[in-house]
Amino acid sequence: MIAFHRFHPRRQGMAVFAAVAVAFAANAADPSAAPNRDRHGPSDVDHYIERLQNPDRIRELDPEGSVRAAGMAPNAVAADIGTGPGVFALPLARQLPDGLVYAVDVEPRQLDALRARLLAEKVENVVPVLASYSDPYLPHGRIDWIWIVDTYHHLEDRVAYLRTLRGDLKPDGRLAILEYKPGDLPMGPPADHKVPHEQRYAELREAGFELVKRFDRHQYHDFEIWRPVSEAD
Repeated sequence: MIAFHRFHPRRQGMAVFAAVAVAFAANAADPSAAPNRDRHGPSDVDHYIERLQNPDRIRELDPEGSVRAAGMAPNAVAADIGTGPGVFALPLARQLPDGLVYAVDVEPRQLDALRARLLAEKVENVVPVLASYSDPYLPHGRIDWIWIVDTYHHLEDRVAYLRTLRGDLKPDGRLAILEYKPGDLPMGPPADHKVPHEQRYAELREAGFELVKRFDRHQYHDFEIWRPVSEAD
């Protein structure tokens, strides 16, 4: 299994280097003390991982059924943005026996949890990718499907990020979005943490996407398929 870790060092003086070294040593001794690199997620990563795998959430999302409904080719190359412990990455891998899944997250401990599941379930067609806030580090123009599940509202500078994803997709690629419906619901983030429909649609269109299909199969989630619009369109 391959994990891609990209690091872009900057020379900022010995004082900064020393501070980083001390912090790194402390975090290496006690990883749970490190802050969540997902700046929009809870600080307690272990508890967050448990929440993401909550059976009620899994039943609502229905990852296996949602992945089947998308109708992907078995040899497709997919990416799961904000993969967490792999709630969608593993169903994607099972649906794509001849394909590949890039499981993308900014938090290393989420990827550690994912790797543990991959080893336990002997899944070999998932590549964990440690991303930055602005770049998922996907192969440009090589992705058939990008999935964003309960992560859209975590993205920063969303239009720019979506444009990056658009460049990572093949011309006939698809973007699948599952996002909590507006308002206060029995599960999910509070209403003021969500992105209103109109704003999400405007951002996606500004980034060069158009809506292809909307599913009505979740009680608390919107499930949509978008496609990149080419200049010829």
